[in-house]
Amino acid sequence: MATSRTGTAKYLRNSANAKRRAQRDGLTHCPGVNDRPCGVELDYDTPRQSNSAETDHILEYRFGGTDDADNLRVICRGCNLGRNAKEPVPVPAADQFPTSRAW
Repeated sequence: MATSRTGTAKYLRNSANAKRRAQRDGLTHCPGVNDRPCGVELDYDTPRQSNSAETDHILEYRFGGTDDADNLRVICRGCNLGRNAKEPVPVPAADQFPTSRAW
C-alpha cells in the first residue's frame, strides 16, 4: 500500500512549524478561505473537531504546490474539508476564447 503524501517527514515537520508560528503570531480565529470569512475559534489542542487547527496547502499539490512551509497556512478543519471538496475548475466564458488565427 502506498503511503500518504501528507504523512511524509517533510510535510509533518512543516505542518507543525506552521501551527506553532500561527499560535505565536496570535492567530486565534479561522481567517476562512476563498474570500469567505469563517471566524471560528481555533482549537490547537484537540484534533479532528470542526474547529481544530489544520494546515492547508495554499496552492494545492495537484496544481503544482509543494509541502514547503511558505505554501502552508492554518485554517479550521471545517474550512479545510469544505475547500478539499472537489469543486469544479472555473472555465472562462466562450467569448473569451479566440475564434480566429489573428491573435
